Amino acid sequence: MVEFVTFDQSYLEKSWEWLNDPEIKKLTNTPDFTKDQQLKWFKKLPELSDYLIRGIEIDHCKAGVCGLKNITETDAEYWGYIGVKSLWGKGYGKIILQRLLNTARELNLKSVWLQVEKENIRAMRLYERSRFKAEDTEGSLQIMRIIL
Repeated sequence: MVEFVTFDQSYLEKSWEWLNDPEIKKLTNTPDFTKDQQLKWFKKLPELSDYLIRGIEIDHCKAGVCGLKNITETDAEYWGYIGVKSLWGKGYGKIILQRLLNTARELNLKSVWLQVEKENIRAMRLYERSRFKAEDTEGSLQIMRIIL
């Protein structure tokens, strides 16, 4: 079972591990960051009105992080990752994406966009099957959008 939970200190620590895994770092286009930078970002979260972040729990296991950011009156940027590699390819990404698209609808957004590494074939397929359309490219990133 997939649940969205509060992104707390324990998820912050897990995300440090996950986002410093070379494969996950590459697939998510994560820049280098220090623990201090991460902690400053975490402490700033309550002040960010354009940012929604959730921990992902799968069968009572901390599994990843997701959310919407750059939220405006009309759209938001989707982002997310499953940090537990043994859970990849099992359909959880689709469930997570659909739940966040439902959240965007509840916020009365008109569209959701995302950035994905072109080499992240699994994610690209998920987004295409979910009706996201290619909108632009920026280097190794494909920009995609879905109209809600």
